[in-house]
Amino acid sequence: MAMSHRISETPTASLIDRLERERIHFNKIAERDLSRDLEMPIWNIRRYDKPAESTPFPLEYAFHLLGELRGTTVVDLGCGEGLNTVILASLGARVLSVDISDKSLELTGKRAHANGVRENVTLVHSDAATIPVHDGTADRVLCAAILHHVDCVATAKQIRRILKPGGTAVFLEPIEGPKWLSSLKSFVPRQADVTDDEQPLTMQQVRDVSAAIGIEGRSRPFLVVTRLLQRLHVRSFDVIKTMHQLDAALLRYGVLHQSLASPLVWEARKNK
Repeated sequence: MAMSHRISETPTASLIDRLERERIHFNKIAERDLSRDLEMPIWNIRRYDKPAESTPFPLEYAFHLLGELRGTTVVDLGCGEGLNTVILASLGARVLSVDISDKSLELTGKRAHANGVRENVTLVHSDAATIPVHDGTADRVLCAAILHHVDCVATAKQIRRILKPGGTAVFLEPIEGPKWLSSLKSFVPRQADVTDDEQPLTMQQVRDVSAAIGIEGRSRPFLVVTRLLQRLHVRSFDVIKTMHQLDAALLRYGVLHQSLASPLVWEARKNK
């Protein structure tokens, strides 16, 4: 079942422009990915089934924080190409997949169908600050790399509204580093999928998001060296896996300061 939504409040011209830029940007990404193989290998789904707390992979840790998914209702906020939606549905969740891009939702629906979970997925066409989901609907919300595109506190208030009492939201977001680190970015090729509207979150924004939802829970920073490899378009899974493990060890033992790491994965719970 598909849903559509119009913004109920009168948006500013700048907000309309930004939302349209986001829609066009992610439509282009989705159209590019429509030609790719939509079926996900089973091993790439099972790795997210109760992953260890010590995992070196940020998305696996996000699924660790989500906990048991079978029989739950999960909102995949900013579902993009539908990879997380398929994983959530394959692990037994009823998924409400929300995205501003109609092409992304089309791709999510096709990917869900290709993986045999389409009946467990509802597509919701909306921006993140006006989610057309009834109050207290969701047991969990997964918000992977979306807050840095939007008004993060307004989105957090919407997340609190749609969560059930005691429900959990899990976030995976890029975090602003030290000022001197930002100056080095000009020497590294910029990723093609980055828009001018993207701004990594500050730690104060992380606290504000958690406070808007309720109570901040567990969190872990990830990736330092691995981010450089990603910017240099290194694609070898073995190399990336090794660097994830190295980053995790360096951060765990304090060799690298956590302020250098990004993304941050954390949870916030709606207090009863």
